[in-house]
Amino acid sequence: MRALPHATCFSRSAFERAMFVFSYDISSPRLARQVRRLLYPLRFDGQLSVHEVILTPPEAGAISRELMEWVDEETDSLVVFRLSRRGDGPVYTLSSARPASLFAHRMSVLPPNLHDGCYILAYDVREVRRLRRLHQMMRRKTVFLQRSLYLFQGLGVELIELLNEVCDLLEQGVDDLRAYALSSPDDLWFLCGAMPPLAEFVK
Repeated sequence: MRALPHATCFSRSAFERAMFVFSYDISSPRLARQVRRLLYPLRFDGQLSVHEVILTPPEAGAISRELMEWVDEETDSLVVFRLSRRGDGPVYTLSSARPASLFAHRMSVLPPNLHDGCYILAYDVREVRRLRRLHQMMRRKTVFLQRSLYLFQGLGVELIELLNEVCDLLEQGVDDLRAYALSSPDDLWFLCGAMPPLAEFVK
């Protein structure tokens, strides 16, 4: 799961565009800036170190290999995942400091029902006390992937319950919280960094 020797690792169809998210936690500010400079022109939305892009699988594979040249495998974490196409949309932006996106792929409120399955939860929180409380809440019900990035796998009703709890901690218009729907755990790749214990989540 860590390396991408071929772009077909991503591929249902080599020429079919899909939505990918690149997320990183890099210890060196210099290397973090280089990674951001590579990803930022490609993205249409995201957070500080979370970049949402639309690419073909070969393009995603090529960018992943290029990013691997800029990270330290001993200290850094680099994750990429492909989003689901089913349901109302693969991205739920539940709090944001920026205006609502014009893209039809996202929703700003939770639907009454979410399908069961895998989701990545990502947040940018400004205030340290809220950040700590949110981290403690997430660690109880999700798998920690990297700083401010978590994996949830389970019932949709349980995810809605968790996200409602989380939203109560956020300052709307200041903090940013997103839930990304995956088709399966196989659409999550760890390119760099220690893989978390996913056995109890990934069947």
